[in-house]
Amino acid sequence: MKRLFTLLLILSVSLIARENPFEATNTYQEEAARLIEINEPEDDYAVEFQQEQHYVNEMYENMNKPEPKVKPVTEEKVKQMIEEVKKEVKPKTIIKKEIIIKEPKQEVVYVKPRLDITNEKELLPFLKIEYDNDKLDIHTNYKVTKKMTLPGKKKIILDFGAKENFYTIREDLNSTNFPKIAVGNHKNENYFRIVVELANMPEDYEVTYDDKMVSIIKLYE
Repeated sequence: MKRLFTLLLILSVSLIARENPFEATNTYQEEAARLIEINEPEDDYAVEFQQEQHYVNEMYENMNKPEPKVKPVTEEKVKQMIEEVKKEVKPKTIIKKEIIIKEPKQEVVYVKPRLDITNEKELLPFLKIEYDNDKLDIHTNYKVTKKMTLPGKKKIILDFGAKENFYTIREDLNSTNFPKIAVGNHKNENYFRIVVELANMPEDYEVTYDDKMVSIIKLYE
C-alpha cells in the first residue's frame, strides 16, 4: 500500500508540473534559440573585423605599389606635337564660286534727224512754229515791227507789235541749224520779242516775212 501511495503521489506531482502531459515540451527549442542569439553578435563582429582588415591591407598595398615611370619627352616629340596642333588649328580655305551672268550689251544707235521731217510746236495761243534742220517758220497774226542782229552773236531778233501778257518762254529745238528759241513779253512797249539762236552767224541765213509768217532759211554755198 505504501508503494502504491508513493507511485500515485509521484504521478500527481508530474501532472501538476505540466499543463498537458500529452503535449511535447518547447524547452529545448527555446534554449537553442537563446544560445543562437548570444552567438550572433560575435559572428557579426568577426565579419566586420575581417572587412576592415581587408581594407587596411588593400590601402597598404596601394601605398607601397611603385609609381609607373614616365618617359621623358624629347625635343623631336615636342616639335611633332606642335606640328599636329598647327594642322588642327589651321583654318579651312573656303572657295567661293562667283557666278557672273553676262548681260548682253545694249548698243546705243544714234539716229540723225531726218531733213524731210517738219516739227510743230505751239509756243503761245497766238504763236506757232514749224521747223526742220534747214528752215524755221514762225506763224502769228501780229506783224513784224523790227528785225535785228547783234555783232558777233549767232542770233536773229524779231519784234512783233502786240499787247499780249505772258511769261517768258524758252524752248530747245531738235534742229541742226536752229538749236533754241525764246519769246519775251514787253507789254508796256506794246510788243513781244522772239530771239532765234543759230548754229552759224546770221549772214549764213536768209529771213523773209509777210503779214502772217516769218521764214528763216539756212544758206549753203
